[in-house]
Amino acid sequence: MTAPRSDEDMVVEWCLRLSDGSMSSEDRDKLHDWLAGDATRGERLGAALAVWDAVDADADAPEMLALRREALGAVHRAGQRRWLRTKFVSQPILWAIAAALLLTLALGSLLWRQDGRDEYRTGIGERRVIALADGSRLSLDADSVVTVSFTAQRRNVVLERGRARFKVAKDPLRPFAVRSGRNMVVATGTEFSVERLSREVRVALFEGRVAVLRDTPQGQTSEIVRRDGRSVTAERALTPGYEIGLPVAGTIGSIGPVIGPMGGGEGWGAEQISFTSETLGTAAERINRYAERRRITVDPGVADVRISGVFNVGDVDAFAQAIAATFPVDATVDDAEIRLRRRR
Repeated sequence: MTAPRSDEDMVVEWCLRLSDGSMSSEDRDKLHDWLAGDATRGERLGAALAVWDAVDADADAPEMLALRREALGAVHRAGQRRWLRTKFVSQPILWAIAAALLLTLALGSLLWRQDGRDEYRTGIGERRVIALADGSRLSLDADSVVTVSFTAQRRNVVLERGRARFKVAKDPLRPFAVRSGRNMVVATGTEFSVERLSREVRVALFEGRVAVLRDTPQGQTSEIVRRDGRSVTAERALTPGYEIGLPVAGTIGSIGPVIGPMGGGEGWGAEQISFTSETLGTAAERINRYAERRRITVDPGVADVRISGVFNVGDVDAFAQAIAATFPVDATVDDAEIRLRRRR
């Protein structure tokens, strides 16, 4: 009689299969059933996938070599050698997977559940890249919060604050829905970002297609944006390389090219942030995500001033000085904030 496979063994197997990218519909059903059997399995698998990426990228780094002997033994104990040989997986990849197994429990302590959901957050100036249990990737910008809830039928994400980029694993049977305020972005396998600002939600598309919906008293309807002088649905208007701005108050959104690799001008880890005809209020919101010493407060009288320029991430003092030198704006500085207001 064959002994039941341990959860640690199964984490390795599913990590291998998800990373290989050859999951059949039967495999996905088995994975859904396995995840449903224990609320912690998705957390451990997500952590293993994250380590897979990190270890694989640095497989030849000297600090990783010490893991090799233990890792190969872990794979052997997990009974994966035959499966690996049939997939022609190289030895560095083999021990990378085992390293993921060895580190899963440690990384699992970084995740927590709240009311049946996973919550991920970043602090001021912090960025994170997270592997979700379905193989999707979540890149979380500074000062941002998301909650994730996966079921057998749907993959639901709520962006509570800030900005996140999603590289969605293809699964036509389970739509991937990101909600922010009254808006929902739905995809099955694509790459896009969602940003929540005080006056609008922005959706940038990098690959594939998405549907963008809005909650109304009559139910969910397609968002409408204006492009080339015509009003069209966001799904038709939004193509890779463009982003739409969906106002919190109002019905018609706007569309324009994505500025920079991540939208808004800054890539993850970039040392500078750029703006092109951005409102001062929105620029301050974005700058504040990296403001560790003091934050910028913008009075309503100057919030709609349009600015362009390139600024160092986190240097709110230089940003405020540049605005005061260019526009009729005064900058009042104290220990906690810099207040921008119309010059008297």
